[in-house]
Amino acid sequence: MDRMNRVGRSVADGPHRCVLLAGPAGSGKTAMCRLGYRAMVTAWGHPSAAIDVDELYRNVDARWELPYDDARNAMVLTQAAQLATSLFEHGWRTVTICGNSLFDPSDTSHIVVALRPIAEIYHVTLTPSIDTVLSRCAGTIGRDATRMRRDFDIHAAHEHPGTARLDNTDMAADEALGELARLVLGGAGRLRPPTD
Repeated sequence: MDRMNRVGRSVADGPHRCVLLAGPAGSGKTAMCRLGYRAMVTAWGHPSAAIDVDELYRNVDARWELPYDDARNAMVLTQAAQLATSLFEHGWRTVTICGNSLFDPSDTSHIVVALRPIAEIYHVTLTPSIDTVLSRCAGTIGRDATRMRRDFDIHAAHEHPGTARLDNTDMAADEALGELARLVLGGAGRLRPPTD
């Protein structure tokens, strides 16, 4: 049986969906993805998995010593797509992939190309205020205010086309997860295939 058939038949009660969750460092992506099984079921109405791209990066650069590299980023995002495919094959209906590098279409294309044949793909960007980001990251090693502002500005200037914006400034992580599910289940941020 080929991969498409296995994936297509693993869940009969709805489409597979992949949510690409973007936002600057400190915006709350990881906090949402680490809420756990019960929180995911509550938000989505079914079991849902989350892949933190930073964890995949740590396989090759555990201490963040390497400079950014497009080829390495493509490798990691391709691995995220492969992991999402495996989760779909094993019955997970919704998979969220979160990461700082998911704001640029040239980066997300690695995931979109791999998953579009088997899943609906959504893009959501967390957009808390800079004061919220700085407050969340205060005192965290490697997250000084200058670096956080720079990352915030990069994301503000380069919004992914078609993204749904989620201002989680005044939300706890579980509230933001619930709002993320509400947006996606309502169709916001769906990346549609290009028309010929």
